[in-house]
Amino acid sequence: MASCPLAHSQQIIHVSKDDHSFSLNIKALENILLSPSVRDLNVMVLSVAGAFRKGKSFLLDFLLRYLYKQKMGNTANWLGRDDKPLTGFSWRGGSDPDTNGIQMWTEVFVVQKPSGNRVAILLLDTQGAFDSQSTVKDCATIFALSTMTSSVQDRITSIISAHKFIHSTSRRSSGRVAA
Repeated sequence: MASCPLAHSQQIIHVSKDDHSFSLNIKALENILLSPSVRDLNVMVLSVAGAFRKGKSFLLDFLLRYLYKQKMGNTANWLGRDDKPLTGFSWRGGSDPDTNGIQMWTEVFVVQKPSGNRVAILLLDTQGAFDSQSTVKDCATIFALSTMTSSVQDRITSIISAHKFIHSTSRRSSGRVAA
């Protein structure tokens, strides 16, 4: 992938595993959103949310590959070669979570809409839901923050369904009330 050598994923929301608190990295957001090339543009935020270890970062790396090809003016064969690994957002195989909180790609992609207006595209990667280290509140907060800030959101629907999420949340809430 032909990318800016300095572009990388930047943590904008951190979740403490000790006390399950959330912290916002305001400086990182300012560095990305207030850069002169994008500060006056409309913004489209695309985030991916779902269960842990199900390919959210992997999917975003394909989106990065496409956006970099588009930036170079050629989206033909944007998938690339089979022997070229995906790069961008961190991901790995196995059962341990990789992403904590919410990550944002530091390079903003500016595209021209058919109307002629330019729009800045931001990519967000979220911590997976339902891992062994996160509480229901952690999962719900990440999902809510991601949803509230997104223009477009892809939920890994085969992994997380609203019914299962609500059922799990209400069951645990009822347990707390009963205790």
